[in-house]
This record gives sequence, structure tokens and C-alpha cells, in this order.
Amino acid sequence: MKLEQYINKAYRFSSLKEVGTSGAISVIILVAFGIFALTLPPTGNTIKTQQDGDRSYLSVDAIHVKKDDAYFHEFMKRLKKNGDVLVLGTSESGFMDSYNYWELLNADSTITERFGVLYGAGRSCERYIPSMLNSPEIWRGQQLLILVNPVYWRDGLSSFNDQYHTRYMDDGEVRKARLKSKRKEDFDILFGGGRKGVVKEQMNALNQFVDHNIHELYYGRLHHFFGLEQEETRHFIAHLDYVETQKLVTAEKQKELQAEILPDYNCTQECINKNDHIMETVQSKANYRNTAMDYFMDLSKELEMNVTFVLGPYNNILAKQNGQTDVIEQFEALEDQLRNTFKKEGFNYIDATDISIIQGSFIDKQHHSKYGGYLLYQHIKENLYE
Repeated sequence: MKLEQYINKAYRFSSLKEVGTSGAISVIILVAFGIFALTLPPTGNTIKTQQDGDRSYLSVDAIHVKKDDAYFHEFMKRLKKNGDVLVLGTSESGFMDSYNYWELLNADSTITERFGVLYGAGRSCERYIPSMLNSPEIWRGQQLLILVNPVYWRDGLSSFNDQYHTRYMDDGEVRKARLKSKRKEDFDILFGGGRKGVVKEQMNALNQFVDHNIHELYYGRLHHFFGLEQEETRHFIAHLDYVETQKLVTAEKQKELQAEILPDYNCTQECINKNDHIMETVQSKANYRNTAMDYFMDLSKELEMNVTFVLGPYNNILAKQNGQTDVIEQFEALEDQLRNTFKKEGFNYIDATDISIIQGSFIDKQHHSKYGGYLLYQHIKENLYE
């Protein structure tokens, strides 16, 4: 009996003739390109920088953080070399027309450090754990300022989120990091969707080979050689020409910023119009969130990083207006829990929770306003630089 009878039709030897001359040529070209790519330098060692000396950058494109590549490493190395600070935050830590806390810190002429920033919805501290395991040298000794937004313990944000995982995590880097992790069960909680062993199951030799060889050749070296990088990718974002903080936030400007927010609800009219102002319940014992914090702090100590946590506010005024006393109690319990955790683990932290009851501090149920950004800046400066 012929061997091909035991092979699926798609893989029959006789089916090769269906490929035809053009198919055979394509295979030959593909192999030739692969062999040629072997002569090219690895893309991880090739980066483009402007003639800017060794100055720190404001930020780096998210794709480089996801891949944990040479661009991200250069960004981190410059921060450390210059004694500057890396700010980590979620969606509340984006640009705010010069009025967010890190923007005002950068614009303050009395502060010598510069502040780089990585932010984004769902981009909380656990997103950096694989890089800390795979590339500890770029994290060791770094200065970090981390805004902990308590709203991430609410229903819908307190557990594994596949959308955020896909956006920020590279599967190859995750698999590689798990091999180095000393806390594999916790690692699977954070990067396996809570399904035990799901990351381990994906870690086979073929995956590893494709991640670090085939993908690098065809989508790394060749992609770079032919100049196919997307034009819109801004590898590095340089620091801006800041208007000095003292000129930006006068007493009149503070009143103006507060006036943008509805006093009774402590949010914008747009938020009320969307009918999206009811606050979700908070899970202070959320396994995913607490595991993420504990694991990140554990690695921070191991890598001797200088970390300051900022315990951020929640919209207490809005919760009161909604009559959600249960939510207020849940947030207060979470605040106490986080304070105790920081003290127990020996981390410096700044308590900015009093902003929760200040009118004009929020635009909705989870994002602070420009005035809230100014108040956070004040707390940070008073605690670290005065």
C-alpha cells in the first residue's frame, strides 16, 4: 500500500504538482530571502535616533514596549543615565493640554529631574512584569512614579481583560518570561486569563522557534532592510517646550479649571448626558489586581528600583450624589488596604485620596480633570521635592 494513502490529501506527495511552477518559484524565493536575512544584522540591535546626545525622551512608541526591543531599552537606559523618573499610569495619565500631573512636573523649573511617561487604558503595573523578567538590566535601579487608580478594582476592570492583554502583551515575550518566573501560578493568573496552565500549554518548541527565528527573519530583519516600517510610528517622543508651571496655574486659572466641572456631580455635563455616571461596585479582594500589585512589588525589590506609589483619588462627590454609600465604603476599605500594603512592603507612597472630595477634580466616574491633575502635581511636589 502506498504511503500517501495514509497522509491527508492536503499533504499528499501527488498534490505537489498542483502547486505548479509559480508555487515552486515562490517557495524558492521565500527560502532565498530567509537565507539572505541571515546575513543582515538583528533588528533588535538597530535603532534610529536623532542627533540629541543622551537626553532622556518623554515617551516611546507602545509597540516597542510591547516587543521589549532596542528602542524601549534605549528609552529606559537614558532615563537611568540621567537620573530621570519614569511615570507609569493608566488612561488617566495621558496628555491634558499641559495640565496633567506629569506635564506640570516637567514644566516646573524648580525640579531638576525630567519625567518620562508610559500610559494607556488598562496599562497597569503588571504589563511590565514580562520585561522585568526578560530584561532586568533596563529596570534595575530605575526611579519610578506610579499612579495607582483605585477604580481598577471595580467590577469590569478587576480581573483579566483579554482586550488589554492583546493590546499590550507580546505572546512570545510572555512565554519567554514564564520560563524565568519563580511564581508561575501567579504568572498564569496575570497572563493566562486565570486558566491554569494555559501559558504553559502554549510553550512548545515550535512556538519558541517561530518567535525567535522565523518571525525575526521575515518580519524583523527583512522588514527593516526594505524600509517597510510604518511612517506614522514615532519611535521616540522628545520632551516638549513647556510653559513654566507657575505661569500655567495662576489662582484665576485654577478657578477657571474648577468651573469646567459640574459642582454637584463633580463631572462634566457630557458625562451626565451620556448617562454614564453611576459607579460600579469595588472588589478590594480582587485576586487579579492584588496578585499584580504583589508580584510587581516583589520584582521591584529584587531589581532595587526606587519606586514611589501615588494612591490616587476616586470620585467621592459623584458617589454621594448618586446615593451610593456602599461604593464609598468599598473605596475606603480599598484605600486602607493599599496603604497597609505599601507600609508593610516598605514602599514610599503619596496619599492623594483627599482629592476625592474636592469639587472640580473629576470629569467622570474614573478620570481626574485638569484641576485634578494640578492637585496631583501639588501632592507629588510637596512630598518629593519640598
